[in-house]
Amino acid sequence: MLGLDPGSRTTGFGVLDVTSRGATCVDYGTIRPPLASPLPDRLEFLARGLGELIEHFRPAALVIENAFLGPNVRTLAVIGQVRGALIATGRLAGLEVHEYAPREIKLSVVGTGSASKQQIQYMVRTSLSLPVLPSPFDASDGLAVALCYAHRRRGGVAALLAR
Repeated sequence: MLGLDPGSRTTGFGVLDVTSRGATCVDYGTIRPPLASPLPDRLEFLARGLGELIEHFRPAALVIENAFLGPNVRTLAVIGQVRGALIATGRLAGLEVHEYAPREIKLSVVGTGSASKQQIQYMVRTSLSLPVLPSPFDASDGLAVALCYAHRRRGGVAALLAR
């Protein structure tokens, strides 16, 4: 599965292989459009970059962080456009798309909905048995998004088996 932390300047991604035994990190990193580019060019760059990741890794699902309400309406509008471009790219590739709120991701990965970037980074490293802290934060957040889905999916399977 492919987890995304959407951003117009930097979109973090994390690729996990999820089995009944748990999750394994396949790759992580960022997609970074040229900074001086206008928004439509950045959206195209992000969509093409995601398309390349999908083609290379062939994930079964795309998991993306939901936009959160903040004080800056312009930032929220831009993130909404980034998310739209990424979601459309995933759907055009035939992927299931799952969305989680930032608080839900933090709660799932760290155990508290108010976790810091450093706490997320540490728990992602620990959960995936990575030799180093995944960086930058955008990449560790992409892995956290994917881990949240893996935890929810595993919980869903366990709940069904318990019936």
